[in-house]
Amino acid sequence: MRAKSASTTIVDAYRAALFLGQTLAEVDPEIVFLFVTVHYHNWDEFMDGLRDGLDNPAVRVIGASGDGVHELGHSGDIGAAAVALNSGGKVRWHVETGERVGADPEGAVRRALAKLAARLEGRAPAFYFLLSDFNTDASRIETVIRDEVAVPVVGGMAADDNDKMEYCCLFADGALAPDSVVMLAVDGPLAFQIHVGNTIAAVGAPGRIDEAAGKLLSRIAGVDAARFVERETGKPFLRSDQGAITLTILDGGRGGERKLRSIAQNSRAENGALTLHGGIEPGETVQVCLANPAQLVAEVHAIATAAAATGFAPSAALVVSCAGRKLLLGGDTAFEVQAVAERFPGLPIAGFPSFGEIGPLFHEGKYTRNLLHNMTYVLLLLGNADGP
Repeated sequence: MRAKSASTTIVDAYRAALFLGQTLAEVDPEIVFLFVTVHYHNWDEFMDGLRDGLDNPAVRVIGASGDGVHELGHSGDIGAAAVALNSGGKVRWHVETGERVGADPEGAVRRALAKLAARLEGRAPAFYFLLSDFNTDASRIETVIRDEVAVPVVGGMAADDNDKMEYCCLFADGALAPDSVVMLAVDGPLAFQIHVGNTIAAVGAPGRIDEAAGKLLSRIAGVDAARFVERETGKPFLRSDQGAITLTILDGGRGGERKLRSIAQNSRAENGALTLHGGIEPGETVQVCLANPAQLVAEVHAIATAAAATGFAPSAALVVSCAGRKLLLGGDTAFEVQAVAERFPGLPIAGFPSFGEIGPLFHEGKYTRNLLHNMTYVLLLLGNADGP
């Protein structure tokens, strides 16, 4: 597998994308994973620059905006980054969209999967890579990929600046895909590993959810949601707590499954309800978690060390990491790439800070069902196109 990553902080949309395309063209890519920040306002010019730089209309492109970008040479708040792969024709890359994800999340995913199934002609892909507009209830995306998809699904929710949460963009080949899910089916013998970090210390007593509707969490353990958080942490939820305070669902899955739900910054209602970054169900039991910066850093380094110890030889890596972690860490998230680069020197890496992360966990020698996470770090290592 030939692979290359690149990044830029060039402010002009066309020239930034042209630079990426020309740099990535060195490996004659079959697929490009593209990550950008929302500061490039002229997306038509951006895509024109990428096409001109790649100079190959057959290259597939899947991408999203993030609250910053990650790449081997640059992790920052503004810019664009990408990683390109060339399997030598051993892998076919199918990119499709599912529209109206805001109003119909389940239908959007099923529409994308149906289009991909037609291209796969009965074959099971190695895995899917999924990106979605964040203006939806991502837990409803989870119900489809968790219960109806038998192979791993990895990806995340596109993002805006974390203090705005107004706008995002998605790319499917040469076009923008607003209000959509964009999915890539990896059709062929591509070896891969998925590593997920979402261990955050729980505090206080668990509580049963009394009232919730989608992403709006109203009452827990007999009191309003905001009061429950205040009672268990000893302080009210403030804007500065975004990324530091989250909820872990204690009984929301099968063996080995664990997922977090973060509280959105702009979501506190007058009645004490809280809006989450993913839906939650009445009757589930949750516990408040407090993230610790040192713990987050240590976990990423532990993941990179464990990945290297497996003996797996990746050709490239993708990182999808929660924007809430970035906020908690004061924007200093370069270690999320550097930890991997230290164990795999020169490895092409790209990714983005997201508004929700997608991936299975690894438990007792196999992957769990596909889950939606918050406050989570997802590392996807891509190996050679010759199977495990």
